[in-house]
Amino acid sequence: MRHPRAWFLPENHDVLGTLRAQLDIVETVVTVLQEWCMGASDEQVVVQMRSLLATEHEVRRKLQTQVRSSFSTPLAAEDLFELGERLGAVAERAYGLAREGGLSRTAPDPHLCRQVQVIAAAMTPLGAAIRALPKGAAAPLADDALEQLVRAEHAYREAIADLEAETDLRRELRRREQYRRCEILAEEIQHLARRTWYAVYKSQ
Repeated sequence: MRHPRAWFLPENHDVLGTLRAQLDIVETVVTVLQEWCMGASDEQVVVQMRSLLATEHEVRRKLQTQVRSSFSTPLAAEDLFELGERLGAVAERAYGLAREGGLSRTAPDPHLCRQVQVIAAAMTPLGAAIRALPKGAAAPLADDALEQLVRAEHAYREAIADLEAETDLRRELRRREQYRRCEILAEEIQHLARRTWYAVYKSQ
């Protein structure tokens, strides 16, 4: 006699809805990072981001569970898993940047804020791309985000070049670490955009 559970097929969860819910949280994290650049206190920002990260982790685990237990998914399970992981990495890098500023007692300067502004701008078409999945319209939106992120690299180079004039070694090291963390954040968003484009390519 077969086990009663074998009579039922796995459920079809709204995995894209869960992915979009995770995206909403990550976009909020980036918005909080912008607020930090506009003068919000380090402690307030870090506490807010830590709470958002906890929620993001829960939604990411939910996505993974749904992908494993779904009978079929609109995107390949590997792509959904990777998109969830990439989104999580963006949130964690943003948090790490703000936390570093608080620990080193180094407020964001105009160079860092310029990098963050570019990153936030790139998140707009990228967010639209992820929400458009699995439709082909997601690909050009992801490309738009990648093109905008080129400006983040330019802003990083300008910031590093200006450090040559810094006479305080401690301040230089702290600034350099902030710029580096922001560059890594931009790279994580690049990875997310490329994975979004690849997910569209695989689904066509």
